[in-house]
Amino acid sequence: MSTQMMKLELVQSMTDNYKSKQLVSITTNPKIPMAFDAEAVWFDLKKLKEFIDTIETETAKHPEYGLSNFGIRFYYSAYPEDVNLAQTDAGTVTEKYAKLHTLIMIPTAEINGVNSDFDPYNTDTYKGEKPKGIGTTIMAENHGELYPPMTNEGLWF
Repeated sequence: MSTQMMKLELVQSMTDNYKSKQLVSITTNPKIPMAFDAEAVWFDLKKLKEFIDTIETETAKHPEYGLSNFGIRFYYSAYPEDVNLAQTDAGTVTEKYAKLHTLIMIPTAEINGVNSDFDPYNTDTYKGEKPKGIGTTIMAENHGELYPPMTNEGLWF
């Protein structure tokens, strides 16, 4: 198994760059003022493994589609101001998360030579087409902890 290594100085530089550019832009925006925004999100390793296992298990049920080169796309996103809209069976969103940045993970596979989003539970998406319809659900993950509002204890950057 290969492990990706990065120089500590590069990681520090990249996180500092985000804080001094994008984060400052967010918190000083005169049209949509925010006192602060999340700088990091933590995901439970068990949940990540379950997410990956589900992708592999569900797609293995349909070898006829020939999907390959699976991955996960991380979308930058933000919780709605009304966090009640973000409630799911998998977790409760508190008011502290309203409007804050987070990440949403969406499964991907190579479909017709393109790294495409898809839903392992919905074979209609195995052709690379986005599902439609009000109330449609897809396989996605974003149940992490945001820093802030969680304490920054233990964070290096």
